[in-house]
Amino acid sequence: MALFESVKKNLGKPSPVHRPSPGEAAQPADRQPEPVVVPEVQPADLIPQYRNGAAPKLLDCREPFEWAQVRIPGSLHIPMNEIPSRLGELDADAEWVVVCAHGNRSYAVAGYLLNNGLRASSLAGGVTDWWMRGGDTESDYRR
Repeated sequence: MALFESVKKNLGKPSPVHRPSPGEAAQPADRQPEPVVVPEVQPADLIPQYRNGAAPKLLDCREPFEWAQVRIPGSLHIPMNEIPSRLGELDADAEWVVVCAHGNRSYAVAGYLLNNGLRASSLAGGVTDWWMRGGDTESDYRR
């Protein structure tokens, strides 16, 4: 629940992050870290990479019922509120694109991942825009 509360508190604000370089002194307590803007990936740019097998790893942060309805094949599913306790499951050397329904939760989760030293971006428009642009999807339900 901590991630959700943090997101509610900071929604719409850039995620602050500061990674001191080797030998850099710690920041004074009164100095705020530089904000990091979460990069966003457009579905139209990611779909061809995905189809060619050259896409970054996909992390779907939606709830289980949403995941069952529609998802991008091959994406890793970890619901948003489980991310902090399951952070160790993510390959720290990989580049991640975080996916949700419309791009709001994924933006917040990508910011959290950036703050924790991972390379991450958010899928703009989420799985909805991905599907509308012809991206591959699968479901647990018949269509």
